[in-house]
Amino acid sequence: MMLRSHLSFGLLAYIILFVNAVTLPFLGTLNQPGLLATVFYLVGLITPDIDSPNSFISRKVRAAHTVTNIFSKHRGFVHSIFTGALLTLGIGFLLSLKEYDLAIAGWFFIGYLIHLLTDAMTPHGVKLFAPLSPYTLRGPIRTGSTHEKVISLLVYSAALLIIAKNFTNLL
Repeated sequence: MMLRSHLSFGLLAYIILFVNAVTLPFLGTLNQPGLLATVFYLVGLITPDIDSPNSFISRKVRAAHTVTNIFSKHRGFVHSIFTGALLTLGIGFLLSLKEYDLAIAGWFFIGYLIHLLTDAMTPHGVKLFAPLSPYTLRGPIRTGSTHEKVISLLVYSAALLIIAKNFTNLL
């Protein structure tokens, strides 16, 4: 999926979670995120593409891409729940040292997971449970296709409708 599709699905998931309290074990309640939680969510949403040479995050953080590229190809181990969980645990540990709310790490993980699920909609798919399982979860939407653009627009529109319904007097 293209960055704009990840952002559209990410916005929809974020706003749904924002208006509904969600509690995760060890991480706390994820409702009403502050600025830091929102930033971590967005970072989680784009982090899996660190293994793609032309992605937004790879262009901004070249050193991380170079190191990741030594160990993984695009949609390799970085595109798995296992890697997302390890990164989330590391972030949670660092946040706990500074006595920040651990729910911030939860927002990172949810962003990461949303990215994986949107990539799973493509024919290339993702090995969601690698290295524990070789199974590839795939879908029919080709990256960059008209179908992706239309679906992305519909998802973005749904997010805007939820925002309008919950935060304005428009609907």
